[in-house]
Amino acid sequence: MKKLFILFTLVFGLFLVSETNAQTKIVFAKGTSSKTITVTVPAKSEKKFSLIVKDGQVINVGVSGDIGVSKTNDFPVIYLNATNAQDGVDQTQDGEGYLSILAGRSGTFTITVSNSSNRARTFKMKIAVTNDRNDFEGGTSE
Repeated sequence: MKKLFILFTLVFGLFLVSETNAQTKIVFAKGTSSKTITVTVPAKSEKKFSLIVKDGQVINVGVSGDIGVSKTNDFPVIYLNATNAQDGVDQTQDGEGYLSILAGRSGTFTITVSNSSNRARTFKMKIAVTNDRNDFEGGTSE
C-alpha cells in the first residue's frame, strides 16, 4: 500500500509539472496574421502561449476586458511578458495591456500572461504578427 501511495504521488507530481509548462500554440487561420482569443487565467497563476515568427517580424499582443484591480482602480493585474526573448537580439516593449516584440531571430517565442489578483480573470487577447518593423511599439533604432 505504501508503494502504491508513493507511485501515485510521483505520477501526480509529474502531471503538475507538465501542466505548469504547457503552452497553447497560436496558429492563425490561412491568409490572416492576427487572432483574438478569450483567455481565463486562474488567481495568482499564469498561462503561456507560443508562436513561430521569422527574423524581423513584429509580434503585438494586447489585452482588454477584466484586467484591472477594480472598477474604481484602473491599474492592471494582468501582465504580459516575452519569456524567452533574448537580450541584445530581440527588442521588447510592454505597458498596461500590451506587449510588442521585434524579433531579431527566427524561432518560437513564448508569451506569458500572468494574473496577480486573488480571483480568476477572463479577458480578450489579440495577437498580431506583421512584417513591418514600424509596427513595433518601442520604435526602431534603424
